[in-house]
Amino acid sequence: MSTVIKNVKIYDGSGKPPFLGDVKFDKYITQIASPKTLKGENIIDGAGLALAPGFIDTHSHSDLEAIKRPNLLHVISQGITTEVVGQDGSSVAPLTDGNLEELMDNMAPLAGVTEKPYWWRSIEDYLEVLVSANSATKVETLIGHGTVRMAVMGSDDRKATAKELSQICDFIGLGMKQGAKGVSFGLIYPPGSYADTEELIEVAKIVAKYDGIIMVHMRNEQDKIMDSLDEMERVIKESNVRLHISHLKALGYRNWGKANKILSRLDDLYNKGYDITFDQYPYSATCTGLKVVVPIWAYAGGEKAFIKRLDNEEEYQKVAKETKENIEARGGASRIMIASTASEEKQWMASNNLEFIANELKLSPQDAALKILREEGPSVVAIYFSISDEDVEEIMQHHLHGFCTDGIIGEHPHPRAYGAFPKVLGHYVKKLNLLTMQEAIRQLTSEAAYRLRLFDRGLIRIGMCADLVVFDENEVEAKNSYTEPTKLSTGIKKVYVDGKIKFSEEDIS
Repeated sequence: MSTVIKNVKIYDGSGKPPFLGDVKFDKYITQIASPKTLKGENIIDGAGLALAPGFIDTHSHSDLEAIKRPNLLHVISQGITTEVVGQDGSSVAPLTDGNLEELMDNMAPLAGVTEKPYWWRSIEDYLEVLVSANSATKVETLIGHGTVRMAVMGSDDRKATAKELSQICDFIGLGMKQGAKGVSFGLIYPPGSYADTEELIEVAKIVAKYDGIIMVHMRNEQDKIMDSLDEMERVIKESNVRLHISHLKALGYRNWGKANKILSRLDDLYNKGYDITFDQYPYSATCTGLKVVVPIWAYAGGEKAFIKRLDNEEEYQKVAKETKENIEARGGASRIMIASTASEEKQWMASNNLEFIANELKLSPQDAALKILREEGPSVVAIYFSISDEDVEEIMQHHLHGFCTDGIIGEHPHPRAYGAFPKVLGHYVKKLNLLTMQEAIRQLTSEAAYRLRLFDRGLIRIGMCADLVVFDENEVEAKNSYTEPTKLSTGIKKVYVDGKIKFSEEDIS
């Protein structure tokens, strides 16, 4: 059955100014015409509303949510119709029977847990599971370099042998053939963080053969961010791969104000001819596992090895000392909020900061963090208030910029999981006028599609997939906050994926 949205303000995704028109579609867009001219079986009056291509989230953690809760209300209600998972060096495939338990532990802080062990093994298997789940959004995946490294050599903190590196590259090549869009590097997360630059280059060479993209959580987003950019320059120079930097930021109060220096460096690389872009979530707080406050070396060998180190007094003191330094570098314990825990017994911690929790436990912040990780395991998620708003706004206006949610679900999630894209349109476009509506939509649609080589979406054009968002420019707004993170946004009226209605504001109001 065909649908016609009549007399609607069309933002076609190209970045050009909007125009009034009618759009007819079934699975694909079949006609675009002057206002009030098209006929169809299902007529939607678009007067006073706007129409855009479906939004594309270039950095999602719905790897398991798309299977467990395929309605993905928190995602589809933002106008998101495509998500890219397998981020930060951590994908749920490929894996082996031997590293299944270790991988599930490693994925828990970013993607959550499943009721039963993962029942897929290859990228192809995983993509088939996603299809059978029939999630509300389309889901594309990257191959997590850390996941592959774990499959080949566990969580060892050492250089890969020539044989192991060959095996890593074989996994990557096979995954690319099976439909992955590229590889993600998570260079602060073990075991991917244990790889040297030479290993990254060899992996990137494989990705480049398939015109894939590498999406990189850089090795350091704090004091050594310029060194991390040096490393990325070497990787792209020696591999000729397309580079996308994930959630670009200057992290920690000591680095606030560095945005201009970072962006100047990226401009320099771009002007040298490198294919380089980056994304950003529109918030001044980050969200990831609590385990990032622990020194990377403490997780060498995996979760059991970490716990064993905590049982050794001498090693514990070394871990605690560096944990204290990492907490302070992120702004201190008062600026770290626990978002979710593994057990119900500890759920009182969710939405409270580490300073409060440490006082309740009568421990120092570093001892409290280590106690939580010992008792709750690696799935504990935290929110870190450690970026400046000024840097966020400066980065947002750069010509290589795009948007993502980086949404992680838990008892008390970061508000970006429910409101990132409406916040872009409502706050940064309408209220602050940092971007025009057509430019913001271009970044959310065609620019993201091009980076990912998704040539069937991202524009309102005849023949493109009917992934469409109907919204009210005057009403679109994120309504949630850090204290009430799960409130849905307003202004997103209808969302279509392949021409099928997947979200209607009327159904939840």
